[in-house]
Amino acid sequence: MKRIIIIGAGLGGLTAGALLAKRGNKVTILEQHNIVGGCATTFKRKGGFTCEVGLHEMEGVYSNPNIVRIFKELDVYNNIEFLKANEFFEVRTQKGIFRMPHGVEEAQKALTSKFPNEKKGIERYFKTIKTIGIKLERLQNPSWYHFAFFPFLFAEILWNKPKNVTDVFNKLFKDEELKVILNANVGYYNDSPDTLSFLLHSVAQYSYYNGGGYFIKGGSGELSNYLADIIRQNGGEVITSATVVSCHKNRVIYDCKNRNFSLKSDKVISNISPQQTYELYTLSYTEKRELGNSILSIYLGFSQNLKDVYGERAYSNFIFDEISSVTDFNKMITKDILEKAFVFVDYSQLDSGLTKERYKSFGVVTIMDKIEDWEALTVPQYKEKKEKLIDVIVKKLDKHYPNISKFVEYAEVGTAKTVKRYIKTPNGTAYGFKPTPKEFFRIPEVKSKKVENLYFVGQWVISGGFSPSIVSGGLCAKMI
Repeated sequence: MKRIIIIGAGLGGLTAGALLAKRGNKVTILEQHNIVGGCATTFKRKGGFTCEVGLHEMEGVYSNPNIVRIFKELDVYNNIEFLKANEFFEVRTQKGIFRMPHGVEEAQKALTSKFPNEKKGIERYFKTIKTIGIKLERLQNPSWYHFAFFPFLFAEILWNKPKNVTDVFNKLFKDEELKVILNANVGYYNDSPDTLSFLLHSVAQYSYYNGGGYFIKGGSGELSNYLADIIRQNGGEVITSATVVSCHKNRVIYDCKNRNFSLKSDKVISNISPQQTYELYTLSYTEKRELGNSILSIYLGFSQNLKDVYGERAYSNFIFDEISSVTDFNKMITKDILEKAFVFVDYSQLDSGLTKERYKSFGVVTIMDKIEDWEALTVPQYKEKKEKLIDVIVKKLDKHYPNISKFVEYAEVGTAKTVKRYIKTPNGTAYGFKPTPKEFFRIPEVKSKKVENLYFVGQWVISGGFSPSIVSGGLCAKMI
């Protein structure tokens, strides 16, 4: 039995901890926040609203063999209810409305119907992301022959490794509206298709098309709490409000309720950034990789069930009123937060479990955000800008959901500064490192090269997002 200390209770740390505890190890998780989960959490507000912090839709729930393997071992499927959205997303641009269905064949058919002149490019696109998606999933649990015959078995990966999404799309398609539609949810991974690795785009998008997008009933905190319970049930500890102060070869020092504690450790798993981790060991470290951007969320509690008011509509709605091309999109992301496009997630379209009363509903507006847009503001300026943002966004929603403003009972903004405050990531990033062609698809650095018994999990290992974090936890547990 190994004595394992985990710094940070994000999904990567919780997954690794649950697996290792169930396999007979003594696990202790130290989490600086007063709840577990990182971005996979919820919080409650007056009016019976449960606010979802991070999850709009998770891919790979039943289709990614690595996720399935982990969830089966931890009996997740019998304890957590996953709700499938009716479609992948809907996007509204200057040129019209397009609803992207789930299913590779269904999506290909819908796109070809709208863009018949792009049929060959669409077929080639789906064939390419399918091949890359399947092979990258395979490499998350590789065998010796995968490495021995890598150039032959994974030629598509090598060929597309240096490419970004924009470069690939410009060769496949001519229609700008088509490019925008296929890039509509780029904010799930990165701020711009110009800097997003086409490999990451392929594996993530194929997973959504192939297996669908899912929401956890009751909110993502249900999964985080369940994983924490597994650790406890198998003799481990989950200690919240515990800030790690320093790490040594076989000992971790942490502060909890103004008292210092020392724990002996055989292995340490870090769910925080490499930079922050090596500072705890007082080791010099220079990070060359660029940090990903953060996200801003506007939490909206409605006095009416939006599905009852507006009927069956899309679950994830990308509102791109001023966008008709990727060029427009790239110009938009450099603007002030008040002028940016956004996605509106209407949780009333699912039996989400986020409101106490059936006649109410909950929604979230998410916008790509940067912490530098908020840090220099005074407290009154910060508050004023958030209030103005709510007003601007609700008015924009009114165009697509007439009179929705009169149903808003509760509204609150969480900025990049808020993310940094609660989960302590550098610059409040919600993605870890920027998934550029240069940085994505490295061999996952699970085991530290600087400290013998140190391991990494979470958004810093593969990429940001629920599935990559969970898979990183599985890789770490397997390695230990």
